[in-house]
Amino acid sequence: METFLLNLLKTSLLGSLAILAMLVLKPLWRERYRAKTRCWLWLALAAFLLLPIDFSVKNAPVQAAPPKDYTLFVGTDKTTIQSTDNLFGDMAEKSGQSPAAVRDTIIQRPVTNPEQKTTRYIPVTTILFYGYLAGAAAFLLYQGVSYALFRRTVRRWKRDVARADYAAMLSDTARDLGVSAPEMIVCEAISTPAVTGLLRPRLLLPHEHYDVQELRYILRHELCHLKRRDMLLKLVLLAANAMHWFNPVVYLMLRQADEDIELACDSAATDGLELPERAAYSRTLLAAVQSSVRALPATTCFGGTVERLKRRITNVLGAQKKRGLGVVALVLALTLTAGCAVGWGERAQTQKNDDPFADKSYTVDILLYEAPAFTDGFTDGTYPSFRTTTNTAGEKYVTLCDAWGSTSIYGPMEEYTLEKQSFYALFGSTKASPVDDLIQNNKSAWSGHCEEASDGQPNQVYLLKQKDGSVYLGLAGDYEEDGSELFCSVFRLNEQVNPIYASMDDYAAERVAELKKGTMTYSVSENNEYASRSIEDTVADVRVTRLEQGDSLGNLSPDGTVLELWYFQYEMKPTNEAGAQINIVGGQELTDDGYLNENWTHYLTVLHYTSGDTIGYQVIGTSMSNDGLWYNGCSYGQELKYYLHDFYIDYAGLDLPKMYIPDLVDGLVEDGYGHGNSVEGRLVSDSTYNFCYYYVPITGWACSPGTDYWYSRYDTGSYFSVKKLERGINDAKAEWESTGAKAEKTDTGWRFVTNEGMSNTVVTLFDAPDNTCYEVEIHWSFDGSTAENEWGWNRDRAVEEEAVILQAMVKHFTIDATVRLTQVNASDTAAASTGFDALDAALDALGDMRVFSHALRYHDLSRPSGTEAEEHDNTNIDYRTTMAEQFRQYSWKEAGDLYHPGNEEFMVSCGRWTFILFGNYKNVLSFYDWGDGQEEGIYYSYEITNTGAETAAWDAFCEWYEKTAADSGTQASTAVAANTVSRASITKSADSYVDNDDYLWYISGGKLCRWREGSAVETICTLPIDSLTDSPVRATLSIRGSRVALNYHIGGATMGTYVTELYNYDGKLYVKIDGYESIAFDNHGNIVKTLQFPPAQNNLSISYDTGKTWTAIGDVDYFYGSVTENNDSISYAPADLSIRDGYVYTTAVYDINHEKSSDPLVTHAVRISIKTGAQEILD
Repeated sequence: METFLLNLLKTSLLGSLAILAMLVLKPLWRERYRAKTRCWLWLALAAFLLLPIDFSVKNAPVQAAPPKDYTLFVGTDKTTIQSTDNLFGDMAEKSGQSPAAVRDTIIQRPVTNPEQKTTRYIPVTTILFYGYLAGAAAFLLYQGVSYALFRRTVRRWKRDVARADYAAMLSDTARDLGVSAPEMIVCEAISTPAVTGLLRPRLLLPHEHYDVQELRYILRHELCHLKRRDMLLKLVLLAANAMHWFNPVVYLMLRQADEDIELACDSAATDGLELPERAAYSRTLLAAVQSSVRALPATTCFGGTVERLKRRITNVLGAQKKRGLGVVALVLALTLTAGCAVGWGERAQTQKNDDPFADKSYTVDILLYEAPAFTDGFTDGTYPSFRTTTNTAGEKYVTLCDAWGSTSIYGPMEEYTLEKQSFYALFGSTKASPVDDLIQNNKSAWSGHCEEASDGQPNQVYLLKQKDGSVYLGLAGDYEEDGSELFCSVFRLNEQVNPIYASMDDYAAERVAELKKGTMTYSVSENNEYASRSIEDTVADVRVTRLEQGDSLGNLSPDGTVLELWYFQYEMKPTNEAGAQINIVGGQELTDDGYLNENWTHYLTVLHYTSGDTIGYQVIGTSMSNDGLWYNGCSYGQELKYYLHDFYIDYAGLDLPKMYIPDLVDGLVEDGYGHGNSVEGRLVSDSTYNFCYYYVPITGWACSPGTDYWYSRYDTGSYFSVKKLERGINDAKAEWESTGAKAEKTDTGWRFVTNEGMSNTVVTLFDAPDNTCYEVEIHWSFDGSTAENEWGWNRDRAVEEEAVILQAMVKHFTIDATVRLTQVNASDTAAASTGFDALDAALDALGDMRVFSHALRYHDLSRPSGTEAEEHDNTNIDYRTTMAEQFRQYSWKEAGDLYHPGNEEFMVSCGRWTFILFGNYKNVLSFYDWGDGQEEGIYYSYEITNTGAETAAWDAFCEWYEKTAADSGTQASTAVAANTVSRASITKSADSYVDNDDYLWYISGGKLCRWREGSAVETICTLPIDSLTDSPVRATLSIRGSRVALNYHIGGATMGTYVTELYNYDGKLYVKIDGYESIAFDNHGNIVKTLQFPPAQNNLSISYDTGKTWTAIGDVDYFYGSVTENNDSISYAPADLSIRDGYVYTTAVYDINHEKSSDPLVTHAVRISIKTGAQEILD
């Protein structure tokens, strides 16, 4: 379609140039060359126009860029036209197709859920194509109707020729010219003789009053038309005109060709006649003068207009002219040459960056080599993916991501020279290795090490860029018996360009289309053995069962983007032509209509482009799991923002600390039970002090509220403590040395070790800005006990582990004056310091402010001046104190001079300080300190660095300004506050948000709010305070059916509880459910939940009245969830609940406490009837 239109355009343009050249040179043509020659030229050009094909040579010297392709984007909320390259360019680069081809393949995407919002793409190319066909059809219809009306007129008014001499003369003339005599009739409705009809031509006379000589000339002229097959020529010209109906130049060609046909026919009719006879022929022409001539298909007319007849008579009486066939060949050759020399090039594309470390993603194209002894290989096809990055310092890194979400980071990468001997050695004794080819074609190479690689895993990576642009990657490790390095795998990589989708529905549609092209595996019984045989089958259908946003994170990805986590689940229906009974295994479910659900959740990490030239969703990471979200060896549970933060740090190569680390102690350490464990660490950056962060274990340790004192939950007396000293590190060192302690130099400061018997204390001093330092103290002690409790736990064994953990916490303690990830949670925020003396002094002034305000676009809150000023003394002291306390809670860093003329701003004068807030930097507080009457003030500017506080400074002053004006009885302008509310500002700072119809629901500042365009923000509720953290609970939003779900956990890990609140469209609370482990809803008011841990049998219950009353369902001897039994230990997992078709689908385990049977525990797939509560085992 697109190719046809492009070739048609090219043909039309080239043909137009040739036509215009002939028309411009028309005087020269007429004087020198016969009309017959010009007819041949018109025929050649018409044939050229009728063949819209690309006959340009390969690598044509002239490469014309095609017009930019556009797509009409029709969504549920808007209709716009966007560049096709913008919508589908990334997908095209990934697939090797054109953006238009990619678009066309997904237009007919399957509908996974009729209730889902859908998006339609209508290519503008398609619109143009069908518009072109409509135009051509209209042209042909007009011509056909005109010809039909003419034939109808002829049939109505025709009669046979009465004069016998007319018929005799027709026969004689036809015989002389060597043509068959057509039927001759009289039609008084016409004004000039004519021939009409292609297959059965008729000669039409307007009357029978011609004398013999006139009739002879008329007959010769019309029969020459038949001899020359001019009707066929006119049809060819008409077809070219129909194909190029949009081109006015072609209409000019048709008009000129019609005249040249008559001139050529006159020349043929008078050929061999003497001058007197030609003069008589000319007089006959003059008698046939018409006021106008209308061309008809397959019809020629003897007469014509006065101007045409003048030229025809001049042609008849003029001298003999050249044939000019060489000119015909020359013009045709020039036209064809131009067509061959001009080709359509590629649409303008952004120059591709061939730097392999330019933030690129790669997948495995070919497994080029794998060591025979490598047991953890990828021969099953589950290859890892790779991501390359270059950080701001120019250091290059390679990140390996496996199918389960684990990552390994290699680097910094160093340039590496491929020397034959050393490179050969990496392949060991393997003969069939691709060494020679890789070395000969290599352009550049790098290598890098992974410190965190576990035993047996590759700890070295080699990246090779070849001369042809291809990229190879080799994974190596210490696999040789002598510990030397060997390759385990070598891959050829394929650059993976992540497309940007207009909606996540489009991503789901593409995935469904890909899955339908593949295969699936299911189990059947064989020889009466359940699930004893696996069958690989084609896929009949795929449907999406879940596609929803889980959480979002702003302020980390580039401006105009938001990081989001999406849940994606689907079920597949096998072709199953044999009709076999499918046996479900593990956590599978089989629906009544034959779909198999593996119950895996695909976690999609999405970069959502919310503003700028590109709008859409880019999936930058995928992982799948059936037991929660895992990444890089860490379980994130409900901490989805932490996951987004950590993932993007790896993805973008950011030099920032992660929220979770998988191995705090760099290896395994025995716990109090004697079990070897790795210790997962969680970042603490919300301490009572600025400029530091550290990691603590995610379990087993607690913090005293409002302090940085962490202690063991096992009551062993072990602790970790942080104190900030308002003196330099050398003074602190001297003070410790004065007590007799011996200082040991460390990389970051000084350490003092105290051992008193079995009691151990280590104090480490860390140097900090502003002549301060941090004192980190750890302590542990043994009691020499070897006794174990009933579970095998021993105190001293536990303390040994705690000693290792405490030293690791000190090792990870970091002074950082620029990076703060979360808001400070201090017990005494009023007294807390921002870390900057000038800022602390300025905030103190907020408690003694005198201001005036007026509602203008430019807000000047300063000391009273002039009669128009309205003074407000000490207004809103409470709020100003609260604002100062709030500012002390944030983390700050120095900012530059951010003033830009024309931007909206606040100015507030307080004593010697003048505060300035800029509308384009709403997290920056700037001020002048004028000192004691000095003429020039000192300018300071500080920026809040906390996530979620991107507009905090501006918003606080806006709210204070409103309160100030309200207290004085003056209505304050709301322009500033209104301007600060937008979808982009909300989504960037919100803790979580979802769209429900036309409302944007979000969590911010400990409140659940909603907003829509043109309306004020509506607060739905205030989140409860978690007593463990003394701060609002961490909550997420999701969509359950047509309602918004607020989900959070409150309390500790053991005594706490999960809570879900559902809200209707009107913002009213529909139901609040707590005390559950798993929960499911349907659209009929039914709610199913399992009771919270500890695990117990008969833990499934249902509410038929939206949570008011609950009834136990299922079998009382079953625990609803899943278990894994390993010797004497049992691990439990919560149930995955779903309601459909009148049943609750989940998993269940019989007699988990072995009260009735000693048989091994088995997890079954079950369903429970909603009506009866009866259980049915499905496997």
